[in-house]
Amino acid sequence: MGSSVTFLAVPATVSAAYDPPAGYYSTAAGLSGAALKTALHNRIKGHTVLPYTSGSTDVWDALTVLDADPKNLANVLLLYSGESRSNALREGSASGNTWNREHVWALSRGPGTTSTVPGTDVFHLFACDTTVNANRGNQPYDEVSFLPDPEASSSGSNGSSWNPRDADKGVIARALFYMAVRYESDDSVNLELAETAGTTTLGKLSSLLAWHREFPPTEAERKRNHTIYTTYQFNRNPFIDNPLFVDQVFSNDTPGGAWKRARFTAAQLTSTAVSGDAADPDGDGCPNRLEYLFNTNPLLAETSGEAATTVAWLPPAGGGGTARLALSHRRQRYATDLVVTYEASADCATWAVFSPATTATVYVDGLTDRVTVETPFTGERRFLRVRVERP
Repeated sequence: MGSSVTFLAVPATVSAAYDPPAGYYSTAAGLSGAALKTALHNRIKGHTVLPYTSGSTDVWDALTVLDADPKNLANVLLLYSGESRSNALREGSASGNTWNREHVWALSRGPGTTSTVPGTDVFHLFACDTTVNANRGNQPYDEVSFLPDPEASSSGSNGSSWNPRDADKGVIARALFYMAVRYESDDSVNLELAETAGTTTLGKLSSLLAWHREFPPTEAERKRNHTIYTTYQFNRNPFIDNPLFVDQVFSNDTPGGAWKRARFTAAQLTSTAVSGDAADPDGDGCPNRLEYLFNTNPLLAETSGEAATTVAWLPPAGGGGTARLALSHRRQRYATDLVVTYEASADCATWAVFSPATTATVYVDGLTDRVTVETPFTGERRFLRVRVERP
């Protein structure tokens, strides 16, 4: 876990099919801290509970789908090692090199048993080698120097904390953030995250936050989240759907503050010359408030491609009427603490706000859309720009 900026954006290969339904988190709009945590809890609680075993559709059945190896659907991919292993080798149905169900929120840290609701919640259950599962035990997660596990060499323990392989760190962090919001005082147990683990508390929060920022949701994680929603529990993990929610809840940040935490080091955040709204640390002419709107990297100049903002002349629609000018730009869909306006000028000196005649939105990735606004063009010389301000 370093201090470098590595959480740039959700990978561009993600599918719109795995997005939540429109308005799913509408009750969370404009909130942060405890209020946001409560709103998210109320949105995702009361899910359909799967039997842990011996049901028509139980947790075993769910994991063979959720953790299936896409290259061999008769196998599951194991947490902590990434090994592909036959479904038939599940514990209780076979002997030898078996796999079982790892509770990343250890049962002894609050969920209790596999007959409870949190003990059967598949958002924190993953296929895992039986021996590796036992070796991890109930240790909290942390970024520590570790002795490699004999059957999961990229993961291991220092005797008191468990350090998973990099490919699992963000996944585990978001599973734990989900559990800490899903199970509150109106449930059988109130689960919390902190720096130090306790009876109903798991740590280490600072490491989990860093892992979330460094290893954003992948296509596979988003698909798993969506499948739980559509097929098994019928609720979602908000921190996979909107990664900015993590710092809004656990750091009491605004969406903009959460975005900055993911892109600047702690030292850079203390310097307004680097992380201030008007600063342009990469020198590409796009200040940080625009980088936030566009969901681009404020430390790496973007000059073309998907990040580009363009203005184009469009002929009259249908062969008649008035020609149009179209301004197109990326928009981070969760940048809810920005005011966006569009302006036109004849000389790039005097600008006037215009209301777009039409607005079109096209999905780019899990956090970003491309927005195109149009305004009539009647032959006069015009320049267009997008303007961003704090409310």
